[in-house]
Amino acid sequence: MLIQHLSLTDFRNYARLELDLPAGPILLLGDNAQGKTSLLEAIYYLATSRSPHTTSPRQLINWLAKKDNLIPSARIVAHVVRSDAAHTLDVTLALEPVPGGEERFRKQVKLDGIPRQARELVGQAAVVMFLPQDVDLVGGAPSLRRHYLDTALGQVDADYHDALSQFSQVLSQRNALLKQLAERGGDPDELTYWDEQLSTAGALITLRRQQAVIELGELADAIHRDLTGGQERLRLRYEPAFDLGRPASPDFQMQIKLDVPIPATSELDDASASFRTQLIARRSEEVARGMTLVGPHRDELRFVADEVDLGVYGSRGQQRTAVLALKLAEVEWMRGRTDEWPILLLDEVLAELDAKRRAYLLARINGANQSLTTGTGTELFGNEFCQRARMLRVVAGQIKE
Repeated sequence: MLIQHLSLTDFRNYARLELDLPAGPILLLGDNAQGKTSLLEAIYYLATSRSPHTTSPRQLINWLAKKDNLIPSARIVAHVVRSDAAHTLDVTLALEPVPGGEERFRKQVKLDGIPRQARELVGQAAVVMFLPQDVDLVGGAPSLRRHYLDTALGQVDADYHDALSQFSQVLSQRNALLKQLAERGGDPDELTYWDEQLSTAGALITLRRQQAVIELGELADAIHRDLTGGQERLRLRYEPAFDLGRPASPDFQMQIKLDVPIPATSELDDASASFRTQLIARRSEEVARGMTLVGPHRDELRFVADEVDLGVYGSRGQQRTAVLALKLAEVEWMRGRTDEWPILLLDEVLAELDAKRRAYLLARINGANQSLTTGTGTELFGNEFCQRARMLRVVAGQIKE
């Protein structure tokens, strides 16, 4: 899988860009704030419908477009080549005026020129992104780890993508009703409909996350052992926020070989029923607090090395090693799911690693169909990598050989 051509219009600091991209490693060089990160962000957004740097899509639109146009917009177009097909992916982000002087955000998605739903882009392009702040996955807020799982699964599993979208919408509606019941009173049985919807989507999300964590954990442990010279074993421990009606995992012992299958219908039904039972059991507490207390929006993922929770007791170096193992495992996991190398996006990450880990990372991604790496200079990459890479200079939203 690779992007053959990328077109940007009014995206971040790119007023207009037309760029052919080759297979193999691509090295984007330039000073800070010139557009290197924005280029990777555009590719990431095309694949995931998310930005790795902001939760407000409005910030993705070039400020001059906001100043000069009645309906400011940004557009990302890419010609993506896979082993079995080639497609043109097209995403337009627009701010439309509405009465009262406000603006409404609108996203339009096209596949080969035909308007589509966002879910229809799932799997058309897949990326794995390496960022300096990835180390916060270990010791940061649980929402970061949930976001990580959602982004990885959402690229390869359309059912997961749909369930996550449905869950978010239902959760918002249910929380609004809970607040209303808390403030004004009413019949708690009004929650029954929302409980049904929430438990159906939530059970699928939790079961698919569980399976992904087991698969990623197997791969990450092997890589982690390489990085630590066999001195530490890494376990990924998934902690669902509701009882699945069976053990959440086979204790995540390393000798177990991926023996938790993708959930069957009966398993999904059991998990959904268990979820609903727990929602009912905590209904009075949820009404009192005005929020949903049970569900995958409260799931947790922990990193454990030799029985030490790295998020609590791990050193910064241990946390960085665990994240590097996880990200490299994600590359292998995504290849297994899609039968394609994902596009690799590495944004200023080599400066965060010591020489040994830099060499290990570059060696592991060496066979990728396409990788885009940013840096201010070539000194961290080594002669062999630089000789293979196409090097581009990024200056003020312009890209030159």
